[in-house]
Amino acid sequence: MSEPSDQAYATLLLAAAEAGQHGRFDAAITSFRRAIALMPGRYEAYAGLAQCQFAARMPEAALASWDAVIARAPGSAELLSAKAAVHRSLAQPAAAAALYDQALGLDPACTTAALGRIGLHLDAGQSAEAASVLATITGPDRARLDVRWTAAKLALGLGDLAAAHVDAAALVATPGLNDAQRSEALLLLGEILDALDDPAAAFAAAAEGKPLAHRLYAELAGSRESEAAKSARLGAWWGAAPASAWTGAPRSATLPGEAAAHVFLFGFPRSGTTMLEQILAGHPDVVALEEAPTFADHYAEFLADDEGCARLAALTAAEADRWRVHYWATVASAVDVRGKTFVDKAPAGTLTLPLVARLFPNAKILFALRDPRDVVLSCFRNAFQMNAMTYAFTSLDATAECYDAVMAMAAAYRGRSPLPLIELRHEALVDDLNAEVARVTAFLGLAPHAEMADFVATAARRDVRTPSARQVRAGINRRGVGRWRAYAAELAPVLSRLDRWVEAFGYPRS
Repeated sequence: MSEPSDQAYATLLLAAAEAGQHGRFDAAITSFRRAIALMPGRYEAYAGLAQCQFAARMPEAALASWDAVIARAPGSAELLSAKAAVHRSLAQPAAAAALYDQALGLDPACTTAALGRIGLHLDAGQSAEAASVLATITGPDRARLDVRWTAAKLALGLGDLAAAHVDAAALVATPGLNDAQRSEALLLLGEILDALDDPAAAFAAAAEGKPLAHRLYAELAGSRESEAAKSARLGAWWGAAPASAWTGAPRSATLPGEAAAHVFLFGFPRSGTTMLEQILAGHPDVVALEEAPTFADHYAEFLADDEGCARLAALTAAEADRWRVHYWATVASAVDVRGKTFVDKAPAGTLTLPLVARLFPNAKILFALRDPRDVVLSCFRNAFQMNAMTYAFTSLDATAECYDAVMAMAAAYRGRSPLPLIELRHEALVDDLNAEVARVTAFLGLAPHAEMADFVATAARRDVRTPSARQVRAGINRRGVGRWRAYAAELAPVLSRLDRWVEAFGYPRS
């Protein structure tokens, strides 16, 4: 390998990394591929490419790139752990666990693999198992920021609020934290303070942490349509579209991999959809999928602009079948739904209702509702994987604006959509679970099943990765009902924006 080639390779890697850090993923991927062409036997460019593809929401491509990395650098626990993280993001815990275990077999002291394994245990509600793995992290690594964050999160999961508070407060006070680390630490501290019934301090922690997350993603978000603007655009277009635009396109008699019955669970994040999903998943004839990108390509083709909306409205039968097949293939990569009632849970997917109406006219819609003030508070206080919608949750005003825009879009949609729909209120589920289970099963044409009420047991068997996981595994409680009242002073700047939805949905004004 000549020195000029070394220099060119390093220059390409540096350019690619810089582009990726600024969200210019196409440019980064191009530079990484040029570096690979220059030095195909080296693994570094493949590793950078995999990381960039993962950040650009191309997980399947990232997995292929990690395979190329591992083939060129076998025996690396760190690289195996990086691939495992992609599987975990795809809700494939078994594949992720196998890779983390393989990594720990190669290097029992690999903290990255240990933390990944702990994360999987926490996803599954296995606090004792997570604690056992945490105990294997010793020496200097025990002081690592990610390890200390995990220890605080685990203590919270175990209900040891005093220990969780000590760990999180110490983490926040650590000098030299970058914005991402400090934001995560503050939001975790806020969660613990809320559990300790200190709402003023809990809100203050979130109010300090969320602007840091906002700053981290501001450059990338600035080049994209905001969720509020997107909702306003789609609500206006589809609210004014002719009735034919909402009519289901003709379809083939059968499609490969499709379910016997099809249900979409929409609403808004933090509206109780995670509990609803676990309740439905307890039925033996139901398969539920948690927030998978089943409509990602469909959105890019049909809802990203007005021209796409027009294409969807004019979709031919053959084109509709092609997109249906694509949808079911995406679903099949995660779960087998044949012969079952399939529930596609997408609380942030309300905007896709026109797609559902055109492609799946036999589908049924469950629309989750919760007091708008509790929803906005919860969205602002919690940490989320960043996307166009959750970026709005980095400020209280933007959170309320986003909720307002999405509900206005949903109202416009519901005025046109012919699909059968029922609302399911979080508060009603908390007050009378059995009655709501009977209502939803009747709507879906299912026989009631006793295991639906035992959603805690169902959640324990499944990989639940939303911010609601801890609350769902705690079972039915009223703590989150009307929680906004403890934060009324902090929410005061946005309450007037939410008033119309409080009234529209029939919640008490105070």
